[in-house]
Amino acid sequence: MPELEEPREPDTPETAWKSQTEEQERSMQIAFTPEELCTMARSREKLNARVTRAIVAVTLAFTGVLLYNIHRLDQPWIRAGQAWMLGVIVYLFLPALERRVQLRGAGEPCARFLERQHEERRCGYLWIRRRLFLFIPSMVASWLGGGPMAATWARGLDLSSWLFHFLDGLWPFLIAGAALVLVWFAFGKAAEKAAQDREEVHRGIGALE
Repeated sequence: MPELEEPREPDTPETAWKSQTEEQERSMQIAFTPEELCTMARSREKLNARVTRAIVAVTLAFTGVLLYNIHRLDQPWIRAGQAWMLGVIVYLFLPALERRVQLRGAGEPCARFLERQHEERRCGYLWIRRRLFLFIPSMVASWLGGGPMAATWARGLDLSSWLFHFLDGLWPFLIAGAALVLVWFAFGKAAEKAAQDREEVHRGIGALE
């Protein structure tokens, strides 16, 4: 007699979701080999070096622009706002730069280094995210001092140009506020990604043990 086939579960959204969840759980149990962990650690060290150079370059560029504005512009409110922004940039990104230059010690396991790096990334992103409001006083001071219009006068911009008319209004401050909100969300997403990377390494170590 032919063998009876086992009854199959009907294809429903619930069974498809359950199957996908089980497959994801099985994939998360894949262990990292020591060689893979060390390769990931070396890759993280190289990435840290590149990101550090990028942070230094961007910070120096912003510092140069802000120092130029402080020296060039005569409006007290704008100069105060630019000086405040410079102080905030140094306050926010100098500690992050100091953390990034810390490489893996000779006796530190690769797995421990990766977990520490991802956790430090997560904490660093959240630390900056919670302090982005410090840029608001600079924006207010620039608005009180005439903002971009004062800068256009100092640079001798043509009064009939489209740029002059664009800067003569609230658009620059609205754009700056929207950019600040987007940066706030971006740092939150980056912190979530760092937490996921840390958990992935932790699960890989647990499966290896």
